[in-house]
Amino acid sequence: MKNIDFFGCSFTEAPIWPRLPNFDKFDLEAYSVHCQTTKPISNFVEFDLAYNNNEEYKVNNFGGGSFGNHVIKEILKNRIKEIDKQEENIGIVQLSALLRTEASFDGIFNSEHSSLKKGKYYYKNVFEILPENVKMDYFIEEPTRSFLGSSKMENFYLLHIENLKEILNLLKENYKHFYIYFGWDIFTKDFKKLFKEDSISSEIKTWDYNFKVGKLAWFENREGYNEFTKVYKGDCGGLLEYSSNRLDEAIRYTHITEDHHPSYFSNKIFYIDIIREFLKPMLNLNKSYFELENLIKFENYLAELLPTKESTDGRIYGEFEMKLIKFIRENNLA
Repeated sequence: MKNIDFFGCSFTEAPIWPRLPNFDKFDLEAYSVHCQTTKPISNFVEFDLAYNNNEEYKVNNFGGGSFGNHVIKEILKNRIKEIDKQEENIGIVQLSALLRTEASFDGIFNSEHSSLKKGKYYYKNVFEILPENVKMDYFIEEPTRSFLGSSKMENFYLLHIENLKEILNLLKENYKHFYIYFGWDIFTKDFKKLFKEDSISSEIKTWDYNFKVGKLAWFENREGYNEFTKVYKGDCGGLLEYSSNRLDEAIRYTHITEDHHPSYFSNKIFYIDIIREFLKPMLNLNKSYFELENLIKFENYLAELLPTKESTDGRIYGEFEMKLIKFIRENNLA
């Protein structure tokens, strides 16, 4: 079977036990799962394949919370050992932050809730990575190798660019088709200069953006934000900026002030405009379930519901999921 493999951080991660689509009809209850938070793009693909009766491909999601780009590379290296290189496999990589926190490093290797623990349930070998191979995602240390005449931070940036090159080469050598992009604008001025000077800048997708945001959260790049006008703009945007540029602030994020992970609507826009257009010729996606009347009614309700989220407390996410199911059943939309 052909594979569509997704790699990334929490922007990409899928639930361990997702509700899978029904090939006989579009199942809105199954589709609604995770819509109250960051519905993974891989799930949009699963429903698109089912709606278009395409059983040739299997969708696999190797994303995980707090994964940095060295973690993503190590997981990619493990995954390509398992796939048939002769098949028309597709790799899709969402790049993460340049530097995460030391607490995140501890979390992915020592917490029972780590996304690496998904190996207990499936793809056991893919998630087996060594801490020493990924420390650069979480610490700025004396590098194991350096570039002549470069400062410590410049070395740090150049080694990250080398890592991005390795990811690109792994995709080119092992997948028939691939797409690679940033989850959000991670660029400092110095990193941007080095990135733009390198050939990879033409292969890793970025977008211009210019929109207003009332309050910055975890993922915005402060170098592009004007505190007085509240305008956030730049030319190295990722998924989040691409979609935010096209959405009202109230429905861009999983929580408007506390959590700027992409909402259902942000990931949907990016999927329709970017990922679906990339996949369409290979997957023969001739029909679109986004035109279904019942789905449009559901989305209108979701757009009213999201801005009422009081906090990021996990219980509220659970309550919202039940509200979505109730709306579907009471309005006979299933």
